[in-house]
Amino acid sequence: MERFPVLRKDELDPAQRALWDELTLGPRGFYTGGPDAERLPDLYNAWLQFPEFGELMVKLGGAIRANTALPGKLRELIVLTTSAKLGAMVEFDFHVPFAQNEGLPDDVIEAIAQGREPPFAEEAERIVYAANLQLLDCGALVPETREEAIAAFGYPGIMALIAIVSMYVVTAYTTNVARVKLAEDFSADPDQLKDFFAGKQA
Repeated sequence: MERFPVLRKDELDPAQRALWDELTLGPRGFYTGGPDAERLPDLYNAWLQFPEFGELMVKLGGAIRANTALPGKLRELIVLTTSAKLGAMVEFDFHVPFAQNEGLPDDVIEAIAQGREPPFAEEAERIVYAANLQLLDCGALVPETREEAIAAFGYPGIMALIAIVSMYVVTAYTTNVARVKLAEDFSADPDQLKDFFAGKQA
């Protein structure tokens, strides 16, 4: 299956150009090619087809990284679980180093990739994982999981969970439908990427 057509800067309408500039000149510029970019990574290239939507997704991603209701380890657990469950393994593989950077154990990461119940050592991880799967499977939480999540993370944490799942459901849908691949010429400093996805300011 073919990927989406690659859009170049000189082909864009004003809304698409605004998204292009945000992605290349803003905080993501170090891994999207910066001002000299000739094309965007596949995920963002797909979002150029609906740039107003892409702008909202970029803003949501920034808000998620800045939010502290859930620690980074749990955020990355949600990213990996959602990506694996929906078969978006390009996104899963991309986020593995960020999950490791946040302290998610390798045996947990491997189990998620293989669709097995992970060997969680922490109760918070178990609760988030269970809630994540329930949201993906039926769009709600069973009463026991809901009460556990409220007790563990509070209502801000519940909303952060919903936001992260939503963000990476959309990312997975885009990845799968647009046949997203990691560009062969992709190049970005690994430490910068880890800091970026950990929500650290440049």
